[in-house]
Amino acid sequence: MTPDERAAILAALHGPHVSAPTREALLARLDARYERRYFTDAEFGVLRVAAVRLVPHDPQEMDLSGLVDDRLHAGRTDGWRYAAAPPDGEAYRALLASLPAGFAALDGSGQDDALRDAQGAHPHAFEDLLAELTEGFMAHPLTAYRFGYAGFMDVPGWQVAPDTFEEREVTYGP
Repeated sequence: MTPDERAAILAALHGPHVSAPTREALLARLDARYERRYFTDAEFGVLRVAAVRLVPHDPQEMDLSGLVDDRLHAGRTDGWRYAAAPPDGEAYRALLASLPAGFAALDGSGQDDALRDAQGAHPHAFEDLLAELTEGFMAHPLTAYRFGYAGFMDVPGWQVAPDTFEEREVTYGP
C-alpha cells in the first residue's frame, strides 16, 4: 500500500460518510496482522503461498493467511460447513497436506496444477478456503479503495438517481 493509498483510505474512513461502527471495523482490518497460532510453521508457509496463488495479494498489505489462522485458533466458525466435512481446521490441514513437498518452489503453472489436484481430492475444504480468503480480500479497505468501491460509506444521505454518481463515489479510489 502506497502512502497515497493509505492517506486516501484514512481520509475516507475518518470522513463524514462513514459510521463509527463501520470505521472501527475497517480501521481494524487495515493494519491487521496476526501471530501464527493454529497451523504449524510449515503448514502456515504452504497456506500463505496457496492463498497468494488463489487470491493474488501482497501478504504485507493484507494478512489473509493470518486471518484464517486466527479464526481457527480462536475456535470461531465461518458460519457453515458441509455436513459430511470435518471441522474447518482438520479439513484445511488435510488440504494443505495434499499439496506436494516443495509446493512453494513450483512455478505458477506447477502451483496451479497442484491446487487443482488438491481441489479434486478435497473439494469442500478447497471451496471453503477459497471463499474465506476471497471474503477477507473483499472486506479489506485497500481492496475497496483499489476497486473504487465506496459502498462502505454507510451514513444515510445517498441521493439515488439513474446513471449518476455522488461526489463520494467519484472521488474514492484510484
